Amino acid sequence: MSSGHCAVNRPLTIWLPAVRAGSGADVFTERLAVALGSRGLHAIITWFPHWTELAPDARRFATPPAGADIIHANSAYAFAFKRKGIPLVITEHHYILDPAYRPYKSLAQQIYHRILIGRCLRRSYAVADAITTDSRFTADVLSRVLGVTVTKTIPLWVDYAVFSPASGTRGTEGQRHFRLLYVGNASKRKGADVIPLLAQRLGAGFEIRCTAGLRARRQGAERDNVTLLGRLTQDQLIREYRDCDAVLVPSRYEGFGYSALEAMACAKPVVGFRCGAIEEVVVEDETALLCDIDDLDTLEQNCRRLARDQAAVHAFGSAGRKRAVSVFSESRAIDRYLDLYRSLSSSEFTER
Repeated sequence: MSSGHCAVNRPLTIWLPAVRAGSGADVFTERLAVALGSRGLHAIITWFPHWTELAPDARRFATPPAGADIIHANSAYAFAFKRKGIPLVITEHHYILDPAYRPYKSLAQQIYHRILIGRCLRRSYAVADAITTDSRFTADVLSRVLGVTVTKTIPLWVDYAVFSPASGTRGTEGQRHFRLLYVGNASKRKGADVIPLLAQRLGAGFEIRCTAGLRARRQGAERDNVTLLGRLTQDQLIREYRDCDAVLVPSRYEGFGYSALEAMACAKPVVGFRCGAIEEVVVEDETALLCDIDDLDTLEQNCRRLARDQAAVHAFGSAGRKRAVSVFSESRAIDRYLDLYRSLSSSEFTER
């Protein structure tokens, strides 16, 4: 397919228009731009405010950067950035109209997703030149529910020089609590409602530390062994990963699971529910202890198992770090994106 740009031996220009939603999709866009830039491409992000979700067609008036060869956008609003002569790549992080996702949404969310976002998704799938997903799970959902064929499944990655283990270990003197870290928002899909219930079961020997979005009063999370951290910088987040003993991932539906990968990158065990793509990211009984969704008895038992077995904590963490670096590599992911961009663009381009 021709993009209409025939310059020879120049960096490819990738336009990444994105809606700032404070979600993992934002993180994906930022990490993709940095990784493409490190390979010599021009990756240009244009951020749109979150409210523009309500008026998606207004984004049709946005002007692509001069010389754009590829447009790469997230699925919910990609159709609005389709431009004549420039291939459009869309990424689906998780299909929000999957019937398996429905139980974890409020009535208002269901109506909003069905009436507005669902229509946008159908328009995006129809005009995309290529569709990518982060996991086989999401690719299978699109095929099974919609009959949509995914062009490539390209797993996510993190910067393993930044998300890395601490140089030492947490001290064991005194009455040190076993520290669990929850990274996510307050949604039922992410399992935020599980935290106060689990904290009550575990009691004073455990501490659960929660990042952005978990609202104490609304979620009933005000307990002596729950610490609400608020929104963290990346440096603060990495420090929390390094200082915890294990990472709690009680998600009920996941298209990938950044927190599980970040936990493994920092050599921490994952404890949570079997769901969606989580089972693609971790290896059960090697890097993670998993149980069925909403099986709080087993979730509690798994936390207690790790708390009384530091050797298992270290073994799971070491195996997780090795798996993260070897399986979810930035280099491998970007190679696959570059192959896709090359197949869609007639431009010759340079790469570092």
